[in-house]
Amino acid sequence: MKREVEAAFAEMLDISTDIDKAVVFGPEGVIASNIDPALHEVVLAEARQLLALGEESATHMGSQPLTQLVVETGDGLVLLVREVEAGGLVALATAKKRSRVGLLLYDLRTCLRDAREAMKAASQEEATAGREAAFPGEGSSPAAGEEA
Repeated sequence: MKREVEAAFAEMLDISTDIDKAVVFGPEGVIASNIDPALHEVVLAEARQLLALGEESATHMGSQPLTQLVVETGDGLVLLVREVEAGGLVALATAKKRSRVGLLLYDLRTCLRDAREAMKAASQEEATAGREAAFPGEGSSPAAGEEA
């Protein structure tokens, strides 16, 4: 699963050349990143603060739920995209000045979707493997019309 998620992340970085640094994380922590691992905890704490501030502002303005946030800095952009369902993934990225924000947000969303699909497929494969281990030989019987 991790390999597939990292492939989706790498593809996003290949396509979105304006993205400098990025991290995809979930409730359990970092899933994919091109940020120094020593900084993961700090970056995740900052991302969670951005989420909390964005949620608070969205609530006050009556526009919940918060799904994306863009902050323009003197040096470029900070973008945050998240899945709103429980256990949803979050992508945080920095990008170059004058980047096309809509394209960056689309690429970040696509990365989250691809990562979610890879995680779902891996979970299904693990469940199938677990059933096969628990019930060996089941499901491998000859098809109708075949001899045993």
